[in-house]
Amino acid sequence: MPIRHYHPPLGLHGQIYDLSHLDPFRFEANSTKVARALRVNVRFTNHCYSETFDPTRHEEHEPAIMDGQRRRAFCPNRYALSHLLPGLIGGLANPGARVHETVSRRNWMYAVTVELGAEGVRYQIFFDLRRTIDERRRFQDLDMVVESAYPGTPDRAAPNVLGRVNFLLLAGSVYMGKPVTTRR
Repeated sequence: MPIRHYHPPLGLHGQIYDLSHLDPFRFEANSTKVARALRVNVRFTNHCYSETFDPTRHEEHEPAIMDGQRRRAFCPNRYALSHLLPGLIGGLANPGARVHETVSRRNWMYAVTVELGAEGVRYQIFFDLRRTIDERRRFQDLDMVVESAYPGTPDRAAPNVLGRVNFLLLAGSVYMGKPVTTRR
């Protein structure tokens, strides 16, 4: 029986793009707010390898990548960078990792400089972090959904963020249901 992946392979222009690196995984976060390691379950949306469909840039016959009712298109740059996502997200368990609260106050941004081609770019990773529902708490403590990830570019405005917080502090606070205060 073939292995089913969260994001099935994508065929485009005679090439198959493997997306198995974006299968859900779990890492542990040792927050000082909780007396044990927190198990963080991570899932990725298709925004990590796709972009808004633009008929002036994308061919109509390209495979549609759907986000609800909105059509998206494969993005080679996002796809290339998406291979780094599991390692970067797992790296949030590092005590020095800091994330930024977005101005909408509904999600968080982790930004890191990575190489894309011959130059470094600011890779912006947006995620939501919530306490796991009771039925799943035997297996995990927190649910993280990586909602989008893309390189910053000169033609795109920088994300509007409030302040930053240590990820381990954030994880402990979310688990305990406590509000989080960010610092500029």
